[in-house]
Amino acid sequence: MSEQEIGYFTYFKQDEDKLIDLYNNLKINKTLSSKPHKAIVGYRKKTQSYREDKLRIKSASREIFPEVLPFIDSLFKALEKADANIVPKYDETEVILKDKYTITLKFKLPCRKINLSTEDERYSTYHTFEYETKGIINVEVGYKLSWYSWGRSEKNINQTKRMSIEDLIRKVFVYIFSLPEVIDEEEKAYIIKEKQRLKEEEERLILQEKRDNEYTKTQQLINNSLNYFYSKLIQEYVAAEMNKDSEEYEWAMRKVKWIRDSEKYPDELLTENEKEKLFTKKTIRMNF
Repeated sequence: MSEQEIGYFTYFKQDEDKLIDLYNNLKINKTLSSKPHKAIVGYRKKTQSYREDKLRIKSASREIFPEVLPFIDSLFKALEKADANIVPKYDETEVILKDKYTITLKFKLPCRKINLSTEDERYSTYHTFEYETKGIINVEVGYKLSWYSWGRSEKNINQTKRMSIEDLIRKVFVYIFSLPEVIDEEEKAYIIKEKQRLKEEEERLILQEKRDNEYTKTQQLINNSLNYFYSKLIQEYVAAEMNKDSEEYEWAMRKVKWIRDSEKYPDELLTENEKEKLFTKKTIRMNF
């Protein structure tokens, strides 16, 4: 085990020796054990609905080669010895570490397309090609974040012709335990970013409230100025054109007070909305 690979386990200081021991003892049986992992048992039950949550192995040929199930069986059992919880889902398998970190696995078997000749007994008008597995396993490893419901594909670990299946399981095992540190760093960055966003949102709301208050006060000033202007104008008109001893004069002076301050001097018949309509019409005529 290289120093770099050992370094991946240092993030779990209390379990570091245990993880190194598990890594060093990783091995894959040539045949599936007599007591395979329960996810393997579920996978082999062909009566289950395709949309049920169970282990998925993606293969265009819809066939797997013998080493695949022992590989997954060994990986899952090693992870569970490291206190991980294996949860097969509809489109991926979740590996829950420390009841905190959710790692996702997708198993894929690369295939090659084979065109069928017309002489091949499998050939038909609607069946001109088939897929054949290349005999290697690819594992897509990702993770989920607390604020993001969808998994993130972090890395594809592809088995090459020069990579043994034992090398592949070691790479997958090591990489899984490297991701919690990545997740924690992203969580910290998200918290900082979220705090900044909330601060900016709070400042925006405070500024908006100040603007709204300023607008309301300014609008009230304008309205009061107009009320004062119209009331003084009408008062001068009434004094110049109406008989002070007449009922019309008294009525008009009451309207002057209502126009200046309708809250203090409410009208028996007209409302504030009607007052606004009267001023709006008057203003439009004056502008015209």
